[in-house]
Amino acid sequence: MSTIGLSGQRVCVTGASRGIGAHACEVFARDGAQVLGIARSRDELADLRERLTEQGLAYDFATLDLTAPDAGKQLEALFTGFVPDVFVNNAGATKPAPFQDVSREDFDRVMELNVRAGFFSTQAAVRAMIANPASASRAIIHLGSMLGHVALPERSVYAATKHALEGLTKAMALDLAPHGIRVNALAPTYIETPLTEPLLTDPAFRKFVSDRMPMSTPERPIGELRDLDGALLFLADSSRSGLVSGTSVVVDGGWTAQ
Repeated sequence: MSTIGLSGQRVCVTGASRGIGAHACEVFARDGAQVLGIARSRDELADLRERLTEQGLAYDFATLDLTAPDAGKQLEALFTGFVPDVFVNNAGATKPAPFQDVSREDFDRVMELNVRAGFFSTQAAVRAMIANPASASRAIIHLGSMLGHVALPERSVYAATKHALEGLTKAMALDLAPHGIRVNALAPTYIETPLTEPLLTDPAFRKFVSDRMPMSTPERPIGELRDLDGALLFLADSSRSGLVSGTSVVVDGGWTAQ
């Protein structure tokens, strides 16, 4: 376990049961942090805890639906005993469809989790931080997407939510700077995860993604979870990024440069 970096820091990650969230928990724990994962799936969270604690890493979890009416109260109680130094707003969903075919139900579901729940879960973490000031800078990381900077067909709702997070990042950075809380977004390209698997198993779409990334190679045609490690640690650790706030780190293999 690292003796520098995030050693002694408390990190909370939402959407932690699998994919980028679960991977982020491991990355932070390996850097020395005490990590708390939040998600709805207890079994997957428990499996992750077993795997990480067997390696001597500090990880625990809380089962919580961030869209539940009482989610705010549950988070307030949770952060009474675990005041995060770093909060990662990662929970999210998508429902691809042409703009003209998007239903109100799908619109509400994606907006509710990606924007509303993300906003208020982050607010609960920030209130706990402000009520328990620390000597070192604290950090918020919104898990955005390159689709918060560009767009693709059939992604109108998802792109709208990720563009919203980019704006929220800037506004929060201004409000929270007096409290020593940095706020940034991490905007990845398509990464091999359970969320993207239904899309990336389509050979035509997989080729489309790799063709759009100048850094794509035959050995690594698509983004991998490990490609996010450096950006996650950089944004979380104030000793590495103490003057970085209100911006977005885009990890997209050069996609949005075109």
